[in-house]
Amino acid sequence: MLANHDLRIRRVNRVSTLYQLSCALGVAVVLSVLVLLGFWQLQRAQEKQMLVDRYEARVNAKSVQVSQTRMVPGLEHFSARVEGQFEEQHQILLDNRVHGGRVGYDVLTPFRIQTSHTRILVNRGWVPMGSSRARLPVLETPGQAQIISGHLYRPPERYFSLEKRLPTLADKVWQNLDLKRFHTEAGYPLQPYVLRLDVGLPGAYQQLSPRYSDQWVDRHRGYAVQWFGLALVVLVGSVGFAWTHRVKH
Repeated sequence: MLANHDLRIRRVNRVSTLYQLSCALGVAVVLSVLVLLGFWQLQRAQEKQMLVDRYEARVNAKSVQVSQTRMVPGLEHFSARVEGQFEEQHQILLDNRVHGGRVGYDVLTPFRIQTSHTRILVNRGWVPMGSSRARLPVLETPGQAQIISGHLYRPPERYFSLEKRLPTLADKVWQNLDLKRFHTEAGYPLQPYVLRLDVGLPGAYQQLSPRYSDQWVDRHRGYAVQWFGLALVVLVGSVGFAWTHRVKH
């Protein structure tokens, strides 16, 4: 009887030890994952900070003078100036641009560079959609020669689209901006950038905030704090559970 009792105690102790080891292993795995996620978010924040710093350095650098000469790669986010005039003929609207919870369009108008046949597309800003998609907003386009300024950007070359056919300039409303497609349709020399028009200039509408900002970085740091906080909760909870279990036994 005594031998059976000792055997039963050893089995219980063995099961208890395995249970404790399993719990410890599970806690270690969960803690490792949470801490790794926290450091991953810190790394993402550092990467975004580098992008923000580069963006701000380019925005504050000397302006690029746009001419008929084809612009070189690497000028994204630089400020730029160009002299010429808007041409309303090939103006298009980029669909599904949301601002303040409202759906609207980005207005893109070709700008003919002075004393040349070369154009650069100008993003004049955001306008709200009308009562229906069948009624496009009425837009005013300055016709006089002028000097405009803004910041350069390049639209993505790859994008997701549900369109069953390629857009033409007769469509007026495009889902995505494809500069190569626009160049093919228009038939004239086109700079490989879009100029986001400065607010307050003739023909400018409301410009949306750029994606690169300190809030972009702070969001990842906030996520890191959340992951590290969860790791701390798991650690404290597991230590408290282990202590309570030990006291009971």
